[in-house]
This record gives sequence, C-alpha cells and structure tokens, in this order.
Amino acid sequence: MRTEDALGVVYQYYLTQEPYSQQDEHTYLLSPKAGSGKVKRVTTYSGIEILYSQVEYHQPYPTYFASETPIVELQFALSGERHVDISGQDYSLSIGQGALIFMHDFEAWFHPPARELYTSFSLGIPVSLFNYAAAQLGSFKPIAFNQVLGRKVFKPIVFQLDNRIRTMIDSLIVELNNSYRSSLMMEATALEILNRFMIQLFDLAPIPAGFSREDIRKLHTAREIMEACMVDPPSLLALSRQVGLNDFKLKKGFKALFGSTVFEYLRQVRLDNAMKLLRNQNNNVTEAAIAVGYSNVSAFSQQFYRKFGVKPSEMKKIY
Repeated sequence: MRTEDALGVVYQYYLTQEPYSQQDEHTYLLSPKAGSGKVKRVTTYSGIEILYSQVEYHQPYPTYFASETPIVELQFALSGERHVDISGQDYSLSIGQGALIFMHDFEAWFHPPARELYTSFSLGIPVSLFNYAAAQLGSFKPIAFNQVLGRKVFKPIVFQLDNRIRTMIDSLIVELNNSYRSSLMMEATALEILNRFMIQLFDLAPIPAGFSREDIRKLHTAREIMEACMVDPPSLLALSRQVGLNDFKLKKGFKALFGSTVFEYLRQVRLDNAMKLLRNQNNNVTEAAIAVGYSNVSAFSQQFYRKFGVKPSEMKKIY
C-alpha cells in the first residue's frame, strides 16, 4: 500500500470509531451520547488530508488510538485545548498555536475538553510528499522524515499562528463547508501552508548573495508587518526603518526571498483577504474592498479578476 493510501486509511479508521460515525463522504458526526459537533474531511489529489473539527463533549471522554503508519501532520488550535498522551509523552496546543508533528508506531490517549467548544484544523501530509518537498527546498541542508523523527515515536515542532496563515486556514474551512468546493484550489492552499512552515521551521530559506541570516530574519519580520498592516501599510522607507534594513536591501532581499516586490506581496495579501470576506454573505464588494485597504472599487475589481479569474461580484452569486 502506498504511503498516501495508508494515510487515508488511518484517518478513515479513526473517524469511524467511537464516538464518531460517518454521515456522508466528507462529514463525520460526534455521537450524541458523547457531545455534539462534526469533522469535515477532504483528501486532495496528492494525498493531503484536510480536516476541520468543531466539537463539544458533555463530559470527559478519553479515547484511544494507535497506528504503525508514519504520519506528518500540521495541526492548528483555534479554540479549546485538548491534551494527548502519545506513547507516554504529554502533548497539547494552546489557542493560537500550531505544530508540525511527526509520528510512527505510536499509541495515543486523547483527552478533549468537556463542556467547551473545541475547534481545530489540520493537514495530514503523506511522508513521501514531505520528503519530496524537503529535498527540493533543502538542497544545501537535506532533511527527511526519518532524520527529523530519529528513534522517537513522536516529535512536535510548535509555533505561533500569524495573520497570513490564519487567512489561508479560514479559506480552507469555508471550502470544506462548500458543496461546490474547488479541490484544486484547496490543494494549492494546503501546499502553500506546508511550504511556508517547512521553510520557517527548518530554516530552509535561500540566502541571497550579500545577505546574512539576521537579514533574512528581518525580511520575514517585514513580511509579517505588511500582512498585519495591509489596510494602512508603512512606506518602504518607514518599513526599512522598522526592521533595520536600508530600503535597497529591503527591496532586493524581499524580491529574492519571497518572489515578489513588497507591494506585489501586499496586493496578494489584500486580495486573499477580500476573497475570504466575499465568501461571507455579510460583506458586499464595496465593503470587502474597503476592508482590505482599497479606496477605488474599480481598481480592486480589476486586480481581483486578474488574480482569481472571476469578478468579485460573481463571487457573491456563488456564495
């Protein structure tokens, strides 16, 4: 059995054991005797498992699960806090945290919160896909599943969520609940999330000539500032002062590291956030444009169409 197939079998088995049962192809319900809520699941062409869980247990309901299958998973805690004992190692994530986890031949006891909404999002990554991505990204610093895990059965790498990742997660959650979902777009977003965290967590970002590791850190800070301030972004000169790089080095390094200019990247962030808002029936086109920093709705519509191939007004008809 291929690793991709084995991963799907693991998720399917876990989600059809007590206290869960399958309602349809993509939906798994929590048993009424245990609580309320559901898990939505989509498997992409490359074998990525995309899951969104929103459940609330009536009382403590520990469950057991074990698997010999090697697993790579990106987990994100959105609300509530679940504790897990994995082969004797205590593991939990606080709200706003994420983790890239590696497991193989493990046993786990899950302890979900009682009378508290627990919401999580995760991406199950086939080991073969992780190893392929690592080989492409880490040509000068080879990494692989077995190297990361070593002789352990479980290893988590914990991090904090940022605004950009939360936007991408929210877009995938919307798609999971959309009967007209685009599996191709979902896979592209999932791969972008994986790529971003692999570069950050394993320090795989290429270093342009003339730049230091500290310069790279400052460039990542610049990107985070632009994401957080998309409505009222600083000028290039102000941004360079904030991060401690001269404007020439900021422009050159940003382009080399992220593949676009600072303001091209800002446009991408704005349009992605606008797409999220348009999927929410409470926002019309003008409101979405203003909310992400556009004062000219016509210019917004043109740029939106160039990026997504559909007019923002058409998005409202779909959603």
